[in-house]
Amino acid sequence: MKQEGLTRKYRVRKIRYQYIRAERQPGELIEIDTKYVPGRVENKRYYQYTAIDTASRWRYLRIYEEQSNYHSIKFMEEVMKKFIHPIQAVKTDNGFIFTNRYTGIYKRDDLSPRQLHAFDKFLARNNIERYLIDPGKPAQNGIVERSHRADQEQFYNQNAFGSVSDLKRKIRAWNNKYNNIMHCGLNGKSPNKFLVEYQLTNPPNVLA
Repeated sequence: MKQEGLTRKYRVRKIRYQYIRAERQPGELIEIDTKYVPGRVENKRYYQYTAIDTASRWRYLRIYEEQSNYHSIKFMEEVMKKFIHPIQAVKTDNGFIFTNRYTGIYKRDDLSPRQLHAFDKFLARNNIERYLIDPGKPAQNGIVERSHRADQEQFYNQNAFGSVSDLKRKIRAWNNKYNNIMHCGLNGKSPNKFLVEYQLTNPPNVLA
């Protein structure tokens, strides 16, 4: 009996830990990525640029004929105009349209870039912090990756496009719909509703 009591006394207790998730504020971090438009439209290849706010899940989509430094900057300018909050930081993968960090021809002997990528320069001029995912780790850009899966399953797999103007019109309608869909991660709110409520409780330019 004594041994049984000792065993019971020193049995390891299971401790339940409560994890507190730090909530981001709208504009605190935007994930950006690109996606091939499946197939061809009017016998041409097109590309979808995507920006998603990690706090509100609000998205902005744009279709371009090319992936290039120019289009990356042009897209970022549009996102900044469309989003109602200042953008503090941007995260992308290591594609050539976003960085030259892993492009050998642009590196010094110590492997640092000889000059900043045009996209980096644009962000620096606008006081936007810059983050890159680790090479080969797309899960680190998981929010935009998941939204691309939704695009494929709920938009591209269910639509055909007679022309590029038809594609652009339908992608705008789909993006509007997405921003008004309720999300589990937002406690049942849509991205647009989340932003409206956030603005009501955190009005801009109000001094304490």
